[in-house]
Amino acid sequence: MLVGFDKKFGDFDVDGFVGGNMMRRTLENKTGGGNDLVVPFFHSVTNVAAPTFGYGFSEYGINSYFGAANVGYKNMIFLNLTGRQDQFSTLSPENSKLFYPSVGLSAVVSDMLSLPEFITFAKVRGSYATVGGGAPDPYALNLTYGLVGAGHLGASLGQINNGSIPNSNLGPYTSNEYEIGADLRFFENRVGLDVAYYNRRTSDDILNTGISATSGFNTTTINIGELENKGIELLLNVTPIQKGDFKWDLSFNYAHNISQVLSLGTNAAGEPIQFINLDESRVRRERIRHIVGQPLGMIAGFKHQTVNGQKVYTADGYPVATAGYETIAEGRHPISGGLTNNLSYKNFRLMFLIDFRSGGSIMSGTDYFAYQLGLHEQTLVGRNGDLTVSGVTKQGDNYVPGTWTIPTNAVNPAQYKLDQYYQNYSNITEYVVYDASFGKLREFSFGYTFPRTMIEKTPFQNLSLSLVGRNLALLWSDTPNIDPEAAYTVSGNSQGLEFFSVPANRSFGFNLSATF
Repeated sequence: MLVGFDKKFGDFDVDGFVGGNMMRRTLENKTGGGNDLVVPFFHSVTNVAAPTFGYGFSEYGINSYFGAANVGYKNMIFLNLTGRQDQFSTLSPENSKLFYPSVGLSAVVSDMLSLPEFITFAKVRGSYATVGGGAPDPYALNLTYGLVGAGHLGASLGQINNGSIPNSNLGPYTSNEYEIGADLRFFENRVGLDVAYYNRRTSDDILNTGISATSGFNTTTINIGELENKGIELLLNVTPIQKGDFKWDLSFNYAHNISQVLSLGTNAAGEPIQFINLDESRVRRERIRHIVGQPLGMIAGFKHQTVNGQKVYTADGYPVATAGYETIAEGRHPISGGLTNNLSYKNFRLMFLIDFRSGGSIMSGTDYFAYQLGLHEQTLVGRNGDLTVSGVTKQGDNYVPGTWTIPTNAVNPAQYKLDQYYQNYSNITEYVVYDASFGKLREFSFGYTFPRTMIEKTPFQNLSLSLVGRNLALLWSDTPNIDPEAAYTVSGNSQGLEFFSVPANRSFGFNLSATF
């Protein structure tokens, strides 16, 4: 239900609305199937050796009340106000309601003041907003049970269905953000600049965090303390050339986000939590962690143990890893951007996009196993001659310097130790964590729009044809052997882990556009 209004009072324009929404969703499903056909190629749910049947039911609802008002003065100054309250059925009654408002103010300076002639348009803006949500799936706050197959010895057998410990105290998250920005255009719109600075603080963010498997569960869902995201976003549009039938438009976008974990709350003993574990690498030696005072999503693993700056080796000259996890690198890219070029001449047009990311790292499971199996290019070092390393080794309570020669071409296979050296080497996480910065030719297209004279006797009003290619080339990267975008989690909280990935696909195609 919505009720709106629109009214003019002298130099003021006012419009707005109030409303409410009641949403209910119910899902019920019944399934039947099984494995192993008894009669080959006869596809029937009755023709299976191990029939399975299932039933599912869930329902939830959200009640919402909201309103907005917009006030304009002489079409130069604008004030925007909003407010919304949601109530979620999947949260406990004491935590189910959330109210979040916003306010924004903008002014068209070029209409208010006399500016230099080269400034075509100038607008400044500022806003503050609270948003929230994150209600869990139905019944996520409850411990649920189910029956196990045919039971046990003729008796019914039940089990706990949850893989995550339910949290009855879970509440919605809230995010408070302010932003200031400007939209500037120069030289009759030949140059445009849109720039913004933002600062967002999120409280009670909802995350699934890993816990000890001895609990009988894999994860638990919690509200964590406070996270901060701040940064700048910039969009620059330029028309460097516009002469006759030829035009070149260039667009550059850039974003730099600084994220930080401010607090993770306290544990059951009231002590501050210093970090929480998120995803685990499939090598099972690394974790993605949120660590207080660090950016979101740090890669934690093993480093090469050092003493007074000297690397530690075993008595045989093998690298020694640290005893526990240490923070190694940031799994997310704080910097991202792209450069788009559009060129047109008469009815021809050409476009290409270069996309880049910078600052993040990736732990490569592919390189880990390449070292383990002697397939990494670096394992060639010393293969045709002995490998020599220097550092310190522990003797009693002391560390003494030493130099070790790892035999690699001995006649006696028992003396061939290079494989063991690289297996120890790969178990040190920092040696398989790489800078994942990259630049790619993300898209290219070349097209032609048929002139009206060619299609005037056809039913088409407009007709164009273009050749399009996407993800065409990796222009620069410091990540060996893998695509730097090949992480198995490319969004969310657990970026920075890779395992046996394949390069992203190139795609080519034709676009035909016609209007009648």
